[in-house]
Amino acid sequence: MNSVSVVYKGGIRFEASSGKHQVIVDLPAEKGGADAGMAPPDLFISALGTCIGVYVVRYCQNAKIDAEGCIISLDWRLSDDKRSIAAVEAKIHLPKAEPGPRARAVLEAARSCLIHNTLHGDLNVDISLDH
Repeated sequence: MNSVSVVYKGGIRFEASSGKHQVIVDLPAEKGGADAGMAPPDLFISALGTCIGVYVVRYCQNAKIDAEGCIISLDWRLSDDKRSIAAVEAKIHLPKAEPGPRARAVLEAARSCLIHNTLHGDLNVDISLDH
């Protein structure tokens, strides 16, 4: 099993670590944080966007489509009760390429990313208190 460790760093700041990499997560000042990093929902949506990007760029490289400058733009909104993310819209921009007949394959590559598949699967999250 893969592992990530999240350590409280004071205020509302946390440091997430995986191997030799770290990411600071915080809330904006208006929500009680110091705005020292992305808020958790933004980091979550960023994970989806970067995963889509990896799959799109890999497909483009294999298909000899120029992926330089590829941008994945994601817009998201909360549910009415503000307890979950209700919708995400991802747009892929390939500024130096026109995929033409391969556009469908580019979208299929995007939809096959690990995070996208996880969101559409049967993810089991078990939360417990470690004494």
